[in-house]
Parts: sequence; C-alpha cells; structure tokens
Amino acid sequence: MEQVKLLSMTAVLSLLTWIVADNMVNEEAIVRATFELLPRANSDVLIDVAPEAASQLYTIKLQGPRRFIDVVQKRERTKARLRIGDHAVGPTEITLDNESVKRALTETWSEFDQLTVLAVEPSTIPVVIDKLVSHEFTLTTRRLTLPYASEPQLKRSSINVQIRQSRYDSILEAGQALQMDISADLERQLRSSPAGQPATVFLALDPRQFGRDAAFSPDSIEVTATVQAQRTTAVIPTVPVKPVVSFTNLDKSLMAQSRDGTLLTVETVSIRVTGPTEDVAKLQRGVSRAYGLIQIKESDLQELNVLKAWPTDFVLPPQIELAETPAPIEFKLVEQAAPTLQP
Repeated sequence: MEQVKLLSMTAVLSLLTWIVADNMVNEEAIVRATFELLPRANSDVLIDVAPEAASQLYTIKLQGPRRFIDVVQKRERTKARLRIGDHAVGPTEITLDNESVKRALTETWSEFDQLTVLAVEPSTIPVVIDKLVSHEFTLTTRRLTLPYASEPQLKRSSINVQIRQSRYDSILEAGQALQMDISADLERQLRSSPAGQPATVFLALDPRQFGRDAAFSPDSIEVTATVQAQRTTAVIPTVPVKPVVSFTNLDKSLMAQSRDGTLLTVETVSIRVTGPTEDVAKLQRGVSRAYGLIQIKESDLQELNVLKAWPTDFVLPPQIELAETPAPIEFKLVEQAAPTLQP
C-alpha cells in the first residue's frame, strides 16, 4: 500500500514539475496583425488612416510560455483596437509602442496578458487627425432662376453646421463666406408646386457640400414663395360680340346696322390675349370662354342713323387680359319695328 502511495505521489510531483517547467520555458514567435484606431471615450477626435496603410499587416514579435504562444499562432489573423489620445488636427504618425500594443491585444484576447511584446514592425501608422466643430452658416437664395410673384421667405436666416475642422479651415483659407446657398434645392421643389399660388415647402438640407460627417441642426427649414405662372400670348378667333341696350331702354325698337345695310345681332371678332399658359390653353380649347359687349348708353340714343366706331368691353376668364386693344366695330343705330335688343 505504501508503494502505491509513493508511486501516486511521484506521478503528481512529475506532473507538477512538467507544468512548472513548461510555464518557465519562454519561446519567441511572430504573429501578424491589423490595427483599428479609435479615439478615447468622449473624444471628438476623428482618425483617418492613410490609404497606403489602410490594409497594412503589422509584424508583432512575442515572447512567453509555449502554451500561450501556441494559442495565438493558431489564429489566421489578429486584429487589435488601439485607442489613441488627442492630437493636433492634421497629418501625423501614431507610434505602436510595445506596451500599447499589448494592452490593445489583451482587450480582445486574454492570453496576450501572459506574453511580452518585443517589437512591432512597422512601428508607426500614418494618419490624418480631424475633429468635429459647430459653426453658424447664413442661409441665402442668391442664385434663384424662376420668376416669382412673391420672393422666397425663409423661416430662419442661419443654420448650425457640424463640420470637420479641416473642412472649416479650408473654407476660411479660401476666403469664402460662411454661407449656404439653398437656391437649387429650393427651386427643384418649387417647380412641382402650382404656379401662381402661394406655396410652403419644408426643405431638407443636404450636408454633403460640407464634406464627410457634416450634419445640420435643424436638418430642414420652412420656406414660403409664389412662383409666377408662365405667360403666353395667343389669338382667340371667333369671339362673339353683341350690342346691348340698358335696361331702361328695352322698350325701344333699336337695331344695329352695318355700313352695307345688314343688321348686326352678333358679330365675331379675333382678339389677342395674354395670361398664364394653362389658362390661355383652356380658352383656346373652349374649356373657358370669352365674349364682348357693346354697351349702348342713353346718350347714344340721341344719334340714331349715325355710323360710328363702337368700342367693345370684353369679358375674359380670370387672369386673362387683352394683349392689345381690338379695332372698334362700325355700325349705326336704327329704330324700326323689330325685336328689341336683348341684354
């Protein structure tokens, strides 16, 4: 029995000796890794890795117990998130010191805590440091092209822009005003609004002109405007014109007689009109109508049988007006036993 105990104790001691010896034997190894650079918590720093280093594989030389070396070497690729402190805006290089790299690796894989980083190649990462800043920009409509019956009225005159410091600096260096012209985006939206009618649009602002990561507060504005309707001038043929007497003279037997002696009840003339394109088109198609009236007044009854040129009052659809004054119609008033002129 004592021999059995002795053998068991010997086996345990041998195992412990092997474990201790294995842990005491340090080996060196090489792993390849990529790095993701991140700002520290609550930092406004933006980090852009230089294009030539974006896919760079870094060689990391390690030393430590064999069993931990074996674990890290079995991975196909190692990726570490490396947090960096604040830097001045502009191009710089981030140094990959051994301790920082070890901390970054240990955050993801605990076995790296048992290993020592001996060297990192390349030892730096070229980056461009930037940060977000906020500035007020004036909203303008300096490049309007549409005709307006009522100019655009902006509910607010400025907008807060969150913008990269480098982009903001470039605007200042170029001597540009801190303005944002919304003319093109506004008129793109107003073109779909009914012409001639007041329109209120909520314009979503496009931050792309201020570069990556730009944002607005607020991100839309309210604008009111009235786009002037497009106008057309056209000839409207065969517009009816009728002489009419006042209500008090309906009992008189009056007729209009032309120069050649024919009686004139309704005359047709051509008129030239102008107005919104759509309204003129409706008049041309007969959807709306125009007509003329020659008003015979009390004083005109004192000049019977006198050939005169009579002006016409035209009744036109809303927003349509005469482009030129039509020629008067020539006739004389005669009294005879005939049907009374109707109003």
